Amino acid sequence: MAATGVTVSDEVVSQFSDFKLKRMTAKYIIYVIDSGKVNTECLGEGDFEEFVSHLPPNECRYAIIDWSFTTNDGRPASKIAFVSWCPDTSPVRAKMLYAGSSAALTEVLTGVATKITATDRSEISEAILTDACKKFA
Repeated sequence: MAATGVTVSDEVVSQFSDFKLKRMTAKYIIYVIDSGKVNTECLGEGDFEEFVSHLPPNECRYAIIDWSFTTNDGRPASKIAFVSWCPDTSPVRAKMLYAGSSAALTEVLTGVATKITATDRSEISEAILTDACKKFA
């Protein structure tokens, strides 16, 4: 449990395990804090543009994405990236709640290669994801 009192639902933990082991077809999962718990909001199989479209412009969210890329030496690779989405236009209380609760979620998401914090669309792009994942390839 985080200092904010937010916990992570058991469904999130088991779902992440299936995601990490590729037992599901989802390419990304969006999480929301609801009633003091981190819960799954949606699963998606689409491309990057679809993933970004699920990040609301005025509300905070967490997300994980299985990102495929080519390493600097030409090998295909994929890594799981954690995204903390806290737009500047979201309420201060929500930003504080999400910032203070991310540790509770990242503790149970073992196997995440990199973490990205974004406050607007310019901070979450395919190039940013690729660069962040290449650091661990």
